[in-house]
Amino acid sequence: MLSLALGLAGCRSTPPPGAGLELAGSRLPVDDVRAGRLLQDYLGVARARQALRGSARVALEGPDFELNRPQRILVERPARLRFEVLGLFDQLAALLATDGRRFGFYDASSARISRGRVTPSLLWQLARIDLDVHEAVALLLAAPVPSAGIARAQVWLDAEGGIAFVFGWPADEAAPGCLDDTTRSLLDAACFLSEAALEDGGEVYRFDGAGRLVEVRDVEPGGALRFRATFEDYMAIEAATEAAIEGDPATVDFPRRVTLRSPRTQASARFDWKRVMLAASLSDRLFELPDRQAATRDAG
Repeated sequence: MLSLALGLAGCRSTPPPGAGLELAGSRLPVDDVRAGRLLQDYLGVARARQALRGSARVALEGPDFELNRPQRILVERPARLRFEVLGLFDQLAALLATDGRRFGFYDASSARISRGRVTPSLLWQLARIDLDVHEAVALLLAAPVPSAGIARAQVWLDAEGGIAFVFGWPADEAAPGCLDDTTRSLLDAACFLSEAALEDGGEVYRFDGAGRLVEVRDVEPGGALRFRATFEDYMAIEAATEAAIEGDPATVDFPRRVTLRSPRTQASARFDWKRVMLAASLSDRLFELPDRQAATRDAG
């Protein structure tokens, strides 16, 4: 998939004006107690989720491309990522590895290796995913957290009991200390914002009635969506915990399908997970491109 994407000439466009911050349901007080507990629990779980390795069927779609291939995927916070694109008979077709600072890319069709510094457009150029690497890592972990410095501006309740948070960017109304402490800005009522803050865009985190993350939006000033991620069909998988290591496995809910959509490129990337294993950390060598001889072998 990655090697085929290199030859495409897809371009970015300006997203149409929209209502990226609009939600269905009824408004709750911004300091609603139940919502606060949900967000606090989620932040604890999300920040503890550091790494995973697994396999997925990955489908890419855009105005001038449509690709669907199996991949082996490894990610680790904050910005370490490895995509192994598989061809016929599970042969390695392409490999992209980055430690967050530098990347290596191997294309089996040409036996060429390229290396360089990570840029914000790297994943778009090589994988047709219009996200920064650190954004893709957090979303593939199904555990993104609101951006540093953002604060709660709205809370919504939908008809099925799900709760959604709308976060905005503080300006003069921010209390002292809120800009320096993301946890405080998200949970402390002294840091909450008025709706006026949403004129500069924001982020939406939507949870279902069971408290599972189902949608994340990044919204630009004016309400246009920069990206939208959805998380569907949750399954129970073994957690990477000390209890699991000691023979008492704990399980966590993880979405079988993660879909990333970018209105400005009219592109989407859908990950249908076949196997997922969470980990506390992964080896450094997994995020470095091997030499030419090793790259031509199945990396396992």
